[in-house]
Amino acid sequence: MMHERISTIPSNPIFRADDLEVTYRSSRGPTKALEHFSTTLAKGEFLSILGPSGCGKSTLLKVAAGLLLPSSGVVELDGHPITGPRRDVGIVFQQATLLPWRTVLDNVMLPIRTLGMDAKAGLIRARSLLHLMGLENFERHYPHELSGGMQQRVGIARGLVHDPSLLLMDEPFAALDAMTREHMMVELQRIWMEARKSVIFITHSIPEAVFLSTRVLVLSPRPARIIKDVAIDLPLPRTQETLASPHFGEICGELRAMFSHDRK
Repeated sequence: MMHERISTIPSNPIFRADDLEVTYRSSRGPTKALEHFSTTLAKGEFLSILGPSGCGKSTLLKVAAGLLLPSSGVVELDGHPITGPRRDVGIVFQQATLLPWRTVLDNVMLPIRTLGMDAKAGLIRARSLLHLMGLENFERHYPHELSGGMQQRVGIARGLVHDPSLLLMDEPFAALDAMTREHMMVELQRIWMEARKSVIFITHSIPEAVFLSTRVLVLSPRPARIIKDVAIDLPLPRTQETLASPHFGEICGELRAMFSHDRK
């Protein structure tokens, strides 16, 4: 059985949202994307966000990244209000968005150069991350010479190279085929366990959320509210055998039933 998390504030939350609301305004009138949204993320936690298409998942990520200001409510990173883009946040997008004319190493180094950080220390960290990703022999390659999964690993390395406190991931495996996606789930879990970063992960895939996460938030249709805050009690590390285990199937089934009920 999965367990609903008791809503207590961790003693050291890296991320906090309190009564968050986001309303988009257009010529057709206001559209509310988030409403009464409150949650916290502890340091080192892997939190997945599940919800129907268009419910406001990506809006939440934009707010956490400082790319969008909330209409009301409080959002903080490490105790400080998020009022704009921050250098202590890393972002991995659905597509790797690598610059095709730059090598793998140059693509990973982009945040170091953009943020004006120490190039020598950044180069050491970039090479260390490429080794962690299993790409140490590809630093001189160009994006078109890599598979889709390898490109996404480069994107993850780029998101981590400036040593952010929080890593935001917006459906990073959605464009991959099923076999590559399964492999990348295992790889990302390994990377997370070694790097111990705090992660907010947006996905439409229930198995992906269950496999990767310590917690899963289930959101309502727009405007997004939290329906369930679920602690995932599967032991770590999880392997491909985990995907076939009865307990894994039970948790996925319970989460899937929430969405089935939603559509009735």
